Amino acid sequence: MEFTYKEIQEILTRKHHIADANRTAFRGRIQHMQRLGFPTGVNTGKGKRVSYTWRELLLLALAFEYLEIGSTPDRSIAEIIKIEDMLLAGLSKVILAAENADGSEQSNHFLFAELSALLTLKAEDSWHQQCKILSFGDIKQILSSEGDDAYRSPYAIIDLRQFLGGIFTGVLDVCGLNNQIIATDIKAWASRQLSDAL
Repeated sequence: MEFTYKEIQEILTRKHHIADANRTAFRGRIQHMQRLGFPTGVNTGKGKRVSYTWRELLLLALAFEYLEIGSTPDRSIAEIIKIEDMLLAGLSKVILAAENADGSEQSNHFLFAELSALLTLKAEDSWHQQCKILSFGDIKQILSSEGDDAYRSPYAIIDLRQFLGGIFTGVLDVCGLNNQIIATDIKAWASRQLSDAL
């Protein structure tokens, strides 16, 4: 499945409930990310038509999630590029997650992100410790009365199921495709993503 720039813009506009009066400013934020070369591999130059895939849609959407929690565009992009493989693998696992017979889920589906403005200045080998995909059990430990010093505050926790649900709803509304077609396509993309990671 491929998306046009206009569809990407509309999907993100709907996901973030952007007021009609602020659509131009929102479009400017998308264009700013494009000028920064993000997402990589799709910026072909002015006037050239670009096709976006699930990868680019999800990476842009994650960048906007980071903006929502107070990050700057430069930092969001630097962080996402640094851990792109981990993020896409995590999202793929969430997309393909199956419920157990008792209805519970055992998969990791929360993105834990440090909010430190200094993250991009820290040693690169420690970045993976500040941005992780966690399970519900991990979140319970962080939020327990004992706490877990391994996760230093301040941080944000993004429920990737809710994130993907918002994207999926936006794609359904904007692209006008059948729910089953979109679900099949994104699951095929996630399967390819995980097999490529191996």
